[in-house]
Amino acid sequence: MKRRFSAIFALILLMVVSCGRNKGLYILQGTVHEGTDTIVVVGFDSRFEYPDTIIPQNGQFTWSFRPDTVTTLLLLLPDGRRYPVFAEKDVQSQLEIPSDTGTYHISGGYCNDSYNSFCISTRGDSTLEQAVAAVDSFITRDPFSEVTPYLIYDRLVLGYHASQKTLEKVIKRMSGNMQDAPYLTALKSEFSADLPSNSYISTLTLRDSTGTKRQFADMGAGSNYLLVCVWASWIQQPGLDARKSLDSLLDVISPKTLSIIDVSIDVNMDSWKEALTKDTLRWESFIDTEGWESRIIKGTNTKQLPSFILFSGTKRVQYQTSSRSELDQELKKTLAPRSFEREKPKNGITLTKK
Repeated sequence: MKRRFSAIFALILLMVVSCGRNKGLYILQGTVHEGTDTIVVVGFDSRFEYPDTIIPQNGQFTWSFRPDTVTTLLLLLPDGRRYPVFAEKDVQSQLEIPSDTGTYHISGGYCNDSYNSFCISTRGDSTLEQAVAAVDSFITRDPFSEVTPYLIYDRLVLGYHASQKTLEKVIKRMSGNMQDAPYLTALKSEFSADLPSNSYISTLTLRDSTGTKRQFADMGAGSNYLLVCVWASWIQQPGLDARKSLDSLLDVISPKTLSIIDVSIDVNMDSWKEALTKDTLRWESFIDTEGWESRIIKGTNTKQLPSFILFSGTKRVQYQTSSRSELDQELKKTLAPRSFEREKPKNGITLTKK
């Protein structure tokens, strides 16, 4: 009898310890089609700062994260597709990532369920007016929903480059607290610039060194700004020097504020890959083999290589220059002083190391 009591007590103790270990945890269980060997997890905003990687086994995976609050995550597939997941404390979700022609399904947790319902109800929508009406109805049902910032980003900003007037009207329908969500705060800070809609670069597909397609819209997720060095191997050393000159910024500026990538417009991938072997940098390199016809060239009116282009989190062009020193001056003006968290030189902010 005593031995049986000890066994029961041990079992109860194990359950208590296990529950304590999982307290506040968000657990994501997923199914993905064959051929997807990795899934990259990034944050939609600064609440999830460092990317993570999921490695499915036989099309199945389990991934967990302990959020402080509801946190919007983006799952990036090797073929360039992007899917949102809303992580909540003490919630377990299930998702099905389909083949190219299938339907994505997410359930588990209030936010995931409401997002999934929204996708089903808007499956046939194809105009800006329909998108605005759908998002507006969603806000009316729940003005406090953490899903809304992503819907504004995905359906209105990326989907149709909605005007400032339209975006302001939709945002004002939300609760005051939700209007201060990180993404919306960054979006509203762009309104005063009053740039034309063609200053957005979102629908652009690039390739990494393995040939995998990646969407430009997803790059720099979780940062307020994305800095892009545009170059090509045919300009030889000036292109390599321009890329390398940005490396010191990572020691000075917080990743919550600035992410960096470089994009080559080489038409020959082999030439580009050979050039990459000449240095090692702390960010990803991409290529657009359209050359001077690249959308990133035409959309930013770039005339000279190498070129430095600063984008907002919504991929709106903020600044462009071919001068490294002018870039430093612009970063000092654009980025708040508290953004420079990595180093604190005694005599002011130093962007470029001597």
